[in-house]
Amino acid sequence: MKTLTITALLLLALSGCNKDVPAAATPAPTPATASNSENDIASARAFLGHIYAGYHPDAGLEAILPDEDIYAPVLLAAMDANSDAYAGEVGYLDNDPLCDCQDSAQDLRQLRFDIQPMADGQLRASTRLDDPEHPLELQLTLQRQGSSWRVADIATPSVPSLLQALQRDTATATKSAKP
Repeated sequence: MKTLTITALLLLALSGCNKDVPAAATPAPTPATASNSENDIASARAFLGHIYAGYHPDAGLEAILPDEDIYAPVLLAAMDANSDAYAGEVGYLDNDPLCDCQDSAQDLRQLRFDIQPMADGQLRASTRLDDPEHPLELQLTLQRQGSSWRVADIATPSVPSLLQALQRDTATATKSAKP
């Protein structure tokens, strides 16, 4: 009994002296932005590769992805509004904005993109194809949608913002249609 009492007292005395041991110094966390940017750029590059995989002369219609898998909701809405404003006639878009062409006679699978983060979390993907017959210069604004990317805007040398051009053209067409 005496041994048990001494052991209990020692345990109580030692537990009172026990202080929390400071955690080992951990290295400062690396900024999440850097790794997210690298991951974002890699996933955006894969998204663009997936889109342009169907852009070659031998591709069938099944190789072209549905618009919902390519464009951000804001750009899709602008495209739909423009189409509605022209009531079934050809509106502002009379070509494929992803290749700035009517029909792709080029093999665009080889396009390489320079992808840069933008301040608002979007990415800017720029490409240039120096083909003497069909030169191509695009800047795609990519926006995250869920776990994937979507094209939120497209710029070419002649149209600095497809989204704004569609919105302006739709407003003009809507005004013209009113009696």
